[in-house]
Amino acid sequence: MTNEIRPVIIAGGGIGGLSAAIALRRAGFEAQVFERAPELREVGAGISLWPNATRQLRRLGVLHEVVRRGFAFRRGAIRSRTGRVLMTMEFGGDDAPSVLIHRAALHSALAEALPAWAVTTGATAGDFVDAGDHVRVSFGGVGEVEGAALVGADGLRSTVRRRLLDDGEPVYRGYPVWRGVADDAAGLPGTDELTESLGAGLRFGIVPIGGGRVAWWATANEPAGADDGEEGAQAKLLRLFHSWHAPVPQLIAATPAAAILKNDACDRPPARRWGRGRVTLLGDAAHPTTPNMGQGGCMAIEDGAVLANALVRHAEIPAALREYERRRFRRVAGIVRQSLLYGQVAQWERPAAVRLRDALFRLIPDAVSRRAMRGMFAFDV
Repeated sequence: MTNEIRPVIIAGGGIGGLSAAIALRRAGFEAQVFERAPELREVGAGISLWPNATRQLRRLGVLHEVVRRGFAFRRGAIRSRTGRVLMTMEFGGDDAPSVLIHRAALHSALAEALPAWAVTTGATAGDFVDAGDHVRVSFGGVGEVEGAALVGADGLRSTVRRRLLDDGEPVYRGYPVWRGVADDAAGLPGTDELTESLGAGLRFGIVPIGGGRVAWWATANEPAGADDGEEGAQAKLLRLFHSWHAPVPQLIAATPAAAILKNDACDRPPARRWGRGRVTLLGDAAHPTTPNMGQGGCMAIEDGAVLANALVRHAEIPAALREYERRRFRRVAGIVRQSLLYGQVAQWERPAAVRLRDALFRLIPDAVSRRAMRGMFAFDV
């Protein structure tokens, strides 16, 4: 990329936006992050970082801190609602670990790798103009900012994407995801490995994140827009999962009711190009995926690395951004589709379909699952 005086403008200070800013700065470019929240923070529960992401985090210089704040692991299991093991899985690469961590801990590790002046909060992305040799972006609360390029890293319902592509709302896939964190729960049996348990239209995931804390997630088939009613999320989940194997109901009960989050599982059909001129997208703004493969945050981290690499390789910014999009399409489209398919099967609820699904999982050889995982985890820039 030619020596641009103006910085790359990143709209969105989540995991993807911060990772991209670090990658760009380490490649020799200026990057400025604009976050709409009044303070830089991340909400949520646990997140899984697979070797394809931790390999990039090592290059960003933050992996040691991420491992220190999280829980490195190598094994996991898929179980039935009664606790029967359907499949075991080996995680971790030869050169990079798998790490479970609270989203807020990951977010703070990334934020601390940037100078304070590189992040502006209270800045809501609005209109932008591609002037040919630069881009101008209006941020509510800040005003107009000029930059060499605009990267929309502003999430599932991205303002930048809406103004760039105008392709409607994300697609709801038939189930929400509840998330929580149980403090001081590490002593409960069954909380020392990553576990996903399958039922009839219901799933529950156990995610040990270090420091004695255990994150969890749950799904249930329900129509779009359904709320948890007067009973509230915790009581509803205790009712749905009361007969499941330990420690499922215990983790729900040990989580403060007000701290349980609920989000719809959504994605979009993969778009072959998500940019134009000096504007592109990154992370959930570009390729939102259902959470079934645990790759949403990982792909956003990959995006930042590929984006920085493309800008190094090309003298012209528009050409660099189009290369970035081309290099990412096949990878992210495959994961989005695989995650959608897995979620559809995992959410089966008819008794015969549930029995078939569980039998199929039991029949998959360990060697086959290891090869599939390694294929996904092998990505590098």
